[in-house]
Amino acid sequence: MQLKHVLDGNGALLYMERYVDEGTRTYSPFAARSEVAPQFQPRGGLPSFDLISVFVPESRVAVCQADPQTDLREFYVRPEGVRFLIHPETWASPEIAHLDGLRALRTAEPIEVAPTASTRTVLTIRALPNAPAHFIKLHYPRRISRFNRRLHRKNIQNSVEATRDLAHIDCERFAYLPDVLGFSYGDGDGGWGFLVREAIPRPHRAGRFLIPFFALYGGDLKRPDDPPLLVQLIEKLGVDAQTLIIEEIIIPVLECWARAVRERGILLECHAQNILLELDSELRPSRVVHRDCDVWIDGDHRKRAGLEMPFLRASVGCDTPFPRDQHYSLVYDHFLGRELFEYLLKVLTRFYGINPDNARGRVAAEFHRCFPDADDFFPKKMTFYFSNEILPGNEFHLIDTKQPPLWR
Repeated sequence: MQLKHVLDGNGALLYMERYVDEGTRTYSPFAARSEVAPQFQPRGGLPSFDLISVFVPESRVAVCQADPQTDLREFYVRPEGVRFLIHPETWASPEIAHLDGLRALRTAEPIEVAPTASTRTVLTIRALPNAPAHFIKLHYPRRISRFNRRLHRKNIQNSVEATRDLAHIDCERFAYLPDVLGFSYGDGDGGWGFLVREAIPRPHRAGRFLIPFFALYGGDLKRPDDPPLLVQLIEKLGVDAQTLIIEEIIIPVLECWARAVRERGILLECHAQNILLELDSELRPSRVVHRDCDVWIDGDHRKRAGLEMPFLRASVGCDTPFPRDQHYSLVYDHFLGRELFEYLLKVLTRFYGINPDNARGRVAAEFHRCFPDADDFFPKKMTFYFSNEILPGNEFHLIDTKQPPLWR
């Protein structure tokens, strides 16, 4: 892909989501696995497909909100009921709870969408009456990578509550795509549904463009001879490669992550699929844009800070049998360090001959500036990651990787 096409907006973003990811899924033996039918996968699937849509009486739907745009809310919450969306592969599955009740309801106009890199999060691509383009995160009980991508009421409520909480972070380099609406159908923990995510980052800034972080260093499936977008960006701006990648890209990611966890107790999962680099109209890096708010919360940290805890079973050390320091290591040492920073570092070493230890040392020094009490939260000389096994449901084990923390 040529860098200039980033300015094409949502069309360019969708192309990057689907095709500019060659060589980016090597961090885990499960990273590239998917049980999704080929026609619904981002790479090589259909250009677009229709979501099933039915009207459900509002009294039978749990609705969560985080200050959505009025026209977006009115598109989903209608006088005739809530417009409830289901992925066609989920709709066709006989074993899904509550589907019989949904199939008995009045159908609504289908919504044309295309998959993004996460597969179960899709982007509307056909103009909708009085509603802006937006993302939809769906209940999709198929294994994609390591986990079954079901979307239960707990995940929906926590995503919306985390979106509401992120509005309190005041950081010049931080922005987020808000999960503004959540809808779930069915009683109890088994209820499931979907999330509506706005496509414009908050706080809003006009004239900005987005690149998924994996597309900065990933190859283009359809144009394999094009250099990585990150290399093109360095050449376009005429700047020192290490300064741009370390000072303008990696350190802002670290700073935003540290602010969220230290100020709000929110462990954002800033791996390469969950964050986007925002560029201005001159293609200069502007902000780090986070997406996907279904994350772990440090409930003890929030309690000490006097913050409310409106999340359902999301607290580290309570929702799983693993202690807090192992969660912190997973999220920072691996989701950020191993699954993002190391890939960016490969661009520096491959194209510019930069010493990797010097680059890691610069970031580690900044980590301790941003997180001065890190020793109270992290294991000192160890890192923890998922074991190489698939367990029933979405259970997992965290194990000592026998690797040192290279980025802190």
